[in-house]
Amino acid sequence: MARPKRINLPHLLYHVFSRTNSGDSAFPDRRDMGKFLEYLAKYADMFEFRIHAFCLMPTHFHLLVESGPRAELSEFMKRLLTAYTIYYNRRHARHGHLFQGRFKSLVVDKSDYLLALSRYIHLNPAATSGKRRYETYEGSSMKYFLGGGEPPFLHTGEILAWFNKDRRAYADFVREGLNEKTSPRILEQRYIGGKAFVRRMRKRIGQQARKGSRAQAAGRKARKAALESDREKAETILNAVADYFSDSPGMILKRRWAHGETGRARSVLACLLCECLPWNQKQIANFVGLVRTSNVRYHLKRREENEQVAEAVREIQRRLTHGGKLSK
Repeated sequence: MARPKRINLPHLLYHVFSRTNSGDSAFPDRRDMGKFLEYLAKYADMFEFRIHAFCLMPTHFHLLVESGPRAELSEFMKRLLTAYTIYYNRRHARHGHLFQGRFKSLVVDKSDYLLALSRYIHLNPAATSGKRRYETYEGSSMKYFLGGGEPPFLHTGEILAWFNKDRRAYADFVREGLNEKTSPRILEQRYIGGKAFVRRMRKRIGQQARKGSRAQAAGRKARKAALESDREKAETILNAVADYFSDSPGMILKRRWAHGETGRARSVLACLLCECLPWNQKQIANFVGLVRTSNVRYHLKRREENEQVAEAVREIQRRLTHGGKLSK
């Protein structure tokens, strides 16, 4: 059976999960878990996603995420998994893909299944670590639901609001699932919800695809606003790179091959655009003035091979962050 097409729409709740290749352990220790969550926080902020719950198991992970206006789940996950795999391979001296080729994502009926999915995700460690270990499992958001101290990227408020912010009441709700079948029912390989929800989603997808529809116009307007915001940030980054290299923005963006300081400036610009914006490589190539999208990979690789490029990226990013020029 053919795999269903990924649904990328704004303001949708997703259950996202993926397994490792050949049963490799993706999170051997706290350092690895911490790095994955660091990247999760970074890209959730960049793509305007909300993380409602997570659980990092040795051979797989679960995320309960909600898209914002950008509706770019595929690019969000690509960035997250690529960044973590590069880190993991370097640290553990390995090569190749860490996770199986295509992550799984299911669209969730938020009104009916937000709580059920959070319970299902939080109970994952119970099967392997003992029935009470799930409450303190290091790689799970459950401990924050119980004890507070949530990291900024984790949004516990919406789930806890159903229990009047009583954390022990939520703990009781999760514990009840130990004696129940908590695995969600999946429809059409892409939905968690009832048949009425599936009908609503089909209607929404159809309206989004229908030429001239109000839904399509609204989507275009939202994308345009996001692109304008991104363009402003890109111009800010370009000016910062030009200032650092005492060069002009026009020289850095010229289309012919650039050598020396200008060539390094272009590499730094490409790296910063990739680091700070939710752009794919085609968008970066268009802004920088590269003839081929593959040229972006050349500039990104220079960061790994040239310490001057790497240092410039770090310093310019520090200046931009310290000056608040990349804030939303």
